[in-house]
Amino acid sequence: MGDLWQPEGPEPAWRELDGPARLRRAGRVIATVAVISLALGAWSLLSTTAGTPSDEPDVHTVHELEEAPAPVPAASPAPPRSTAAESASATPIG
Repeated sequence: MGDLWQPEGPEPAWRELDGPARLRRAGRVIATVAVISLALGAWSLLSTTAGTPSDEPDVHTVHELEEAPAPVPAASPAPPRSTAAESASATPIG
């Protein structure tokens, strides 16, 4: 088995880098910040919308009434007959 690879020395300082090396390092820093921001944003979005309990009351909660409504009869009575129709048919028009 071989020895593990070890870097030859510490990374050079910013002042010691040439143009393309500075661009690569800046790109790595920007990419790292972007990935961390996206991960935190996704975590925040999931934690607020994934059914976690909130401090606000649920708008779909059923509220009980303090007074009970009037009881509904088991069988409704037949509707009353209209007397106007009977009286019109009983009196001749003329």
